[in-house]
Amino acid sequence: MPKQKEQFNEMRLHTIQKIKLAGLKLFAKKGLAATNIKEIAKEAGISLGLIYHYYNSKEELYLSLANEAMEKSQNAFDEITRQSGSIKDKLSFFIDSYLNGVKKEDGIYYFIIISQPYLTGNEEEDQKLNEKKMLAIKNLEVLIREGQKTGECVHGDPFQLSVTFISATQGIASFKLMFGESFVLPEKDLLLRILIK
Repeated sequence: MPKQKEQFNEMRLHTIQKIKLAGLKLFAKKGLAATNIKEIAKEAGISLGLIYHYYNSKEELYLSLANEAMEKSQNAFDEITRQSGSIKDKLSFFIDSYLNGVKKEDGIYYFIIISQPYLTGNEEEDQKLNEKKMLAIKNLEVLIREGQKTGECVHGDPFQLSVTFISATQGIASFKLMFGESFVLPEKDLLLRILIK
């Protein structure tokens, strides 16, 4: 590949990354409805026209980021299920990954995007994202059910336990975003006790 073309591709990827990070930050802090494309351009430090070169609308950028967030979440869960060990070990690894992710700037933004309702106006895409969110709940439900069979997980409806756990983690991400460094993340064992005996 000629050097000039390689440099152009690097600049292009760098610009897209700046747009995505700016969008993530603003969508996480303000939501889709309260964020406008001019703010994203300003946060990214680029012109409004350049954003439109890559994304037709803020909704298109949001959908791209929401799908990326759900994909990251599914990949993390797939990694957990591939691991050997007890259900407790798998859930412990999951919580460690989550807490480490919340400490990172872009990580917390992805967690917040996952927790938001998807109301972009594109009903088909919104529905697909909601189905991915439900799949994440059901994946955890399967793990809890398995843990109940081995005697590791607490008794109760596995779906409700899954929803409770995911709601707790999403709430933690929201508080961390809201209060920043002054918010102390809970210990892993406290979160683990929601699901493990």
